[in-house]
Amino acid sequence: MTMSSKMMQRFFLVIAMLSMACKNEAPKGFPKKIKTYALEALSFPEEKVIIPKSMKQQFRHRFFAPWTVQKEDYTSLMAQLPGKDLDYLENYLADDAWYGENKRPHKKAIRQAIVQNALKENFPNFIEKAIVVSHTDVRRIPSHKPGFDSFRKAGEGYPFDYFQETGLWANTPVLLLHQTADKQWCYVLSAIYKGWVPMKDLALVNDSFIEKWMESDFCMPLSDTLVLSNPKTYRTINAKMGMVLPYRKIDDQQKLEVMYAVADAQQKAVVFSTPIAPNLVGLDDLGFDVGHLRQLISNVLEKPYGWGGDLGNRDCSSMIRDILGTYRIWLPRDSKDQVTGEGFMEFPDDRKQKLQLIKEQGVPFLTILRKKGHNMLYVGNNDKGEPLILHAIWGLRTNYTDASLVANIQNYPIEGIHMDESGTLVGRYIFGESVITSVMAGVDNDPIVEPLIDEIYGMVNVLKN
Repeated sequence: MTMSSKMMQRFFLVIAMLSMACKNEAPKGFPKKIKTYALEALSFPEEKVIIPKSMKQQFRHRFFAPWTVQKEDYTSLMAQLPGKDLDYLENYLADDAWYGENKRPHKKAIRQAIVQNALKENFPNFIEKAIVVSHTDVRRIPSHKPGFDSFRKAGEGYPFDYFQETGLWANTPVLLLHQTADKQWCYVLSAIYKGWVPMKDLALVNDSFIEKWMESDFCMPLSDTLVLSNPKTYRTINAKMGMVLPYRKIDDQQKLEVMYAVADAQQKAVVFSTPIAPNLVGLDDLGFDVGHLRQLISNVLEKPYGWGGDLGNRDCSSMIRDILGTYRIWLPRDSKDQVTGEGFMEFPDDRKQKLQLIKEQGVPFLTILRKKGHNMLYVGNNDKGEPLILHAIWGLRTNYTDASLVANIQNYPIEGIHMDESGTLVGRYIFGESVITSVMAGVDNDPIVEPLIDEIYGMVNVLKN
């Protein structure tokens, strides 16, 4: 049996690409590897940074808003929050283009069952105050079923489940408004988002619980590795950076007793506590210094990207939110909302002018750079004087112009590469994690990779926004 000429061509193309990969060289027409930086490449602030007391007070006020709002006034809080109202369910029911985990569109019968279970016409049917007892997800619909766009499009498919709104860490206050018919889902208002949360991850709170919780001082974990346990239960919680932990000092020990909520058999909140070493958490006077910043950044660096907090991971805005939230700097959850305000500085199109503005007016670790759909934390400059950024990123847009490749893609569609409206074959250079790069990432690959600097259009100093 002999190979056809086309099979021979493909065989030798694969051999050539493998040979180049061994030499760490990109095949012709494909992007070269984009440089990322280690933590050691960063220079940390030497001057003392003071977080205004008013910002810390705002953090507490915003975090507890679902408990301080009067139940009958829920509409005011609901209007302020990102996320979909229950009316969105009608749009979902009518849309045949949401793809599931099997890469097929959601069947009509599945959509009808989800919408019927929501009891939309009876909203609200369950107004109660509660607390999150397990790290959980806020969903656009009352279902764990994912909602992807076509897997064949670049930048679509996994991990971009558009029904995943955000993650909520345990100990988060919420206001419950509505239960599904099977009582497995509840529509909630948190301080950062509204949407559907599994009822098993919630516990009801009364006025006594709220008063005790809100009167306590609170601390914030400095990593995702702090385990909270209590001898009265087998259940433990892995604390997450960005999680709020009420605490009290243990007088006769050099330890803190931190509190976390669990649900009893009646789905009511019970307080458990555990002693921990003070150096594992950030207190109200946490220093904005090299030691603590290194600790926070090392906790997120090279961790998997998590769209909307999927799988307990972080996307661009939640990573920045959790880092700065450890200092009681309140940021909205959505990336666009984080840079919306009077302090936002819009950039000119010129690369050199952008670089100059970032270096002259950006404040390392306190300035957010913005491109459409993506936020980056400015963390100083490299040895070439290029601004460096810490960001949780899925990938950068790529463009391919090889005519034969275009023809093959049309005949044999490949996931993640598709032809856009202009006829250009586009894809993604994948990072898939939190990385430190230069803002010039992609310049060496232009025009195959769209340079990051060309897409950045502004920045904001979070202390002035």
